[in-house]
Amino acid sequence: MPKSANMIFMGVREFKEKLTGVLGKKEEVVVTRHGKPIARVVPVTKGSPENLLLEIGIVLKEAGVTKEEAVRALRAAQKAVHG
Repeated sequence: MPKSANMIFMGVREFKEKLTGVLGKKEEVVVTRHGKPIARVVPVTKGSPENLLLEIGIVLKEAGVTKEEAVRALRAAQKAVHG
């Protein structure tokens, strides 16, 4: 499992076998198949835009808000703010 500046490279099989441990380390992982990169898994950091969007998505889902309703509300908010 080679490393490069907080980045771990591993094959699909190894990634699958060690998934829980790998994700627990909160490091970037490049998954390879036959030595060629096929995926990149990066941690979501607290306070990041990704984290905020994921948290909003969870709240909306728990509230029973559909995707269409959420998009409609976002567009209305955008129009109210930006005209």
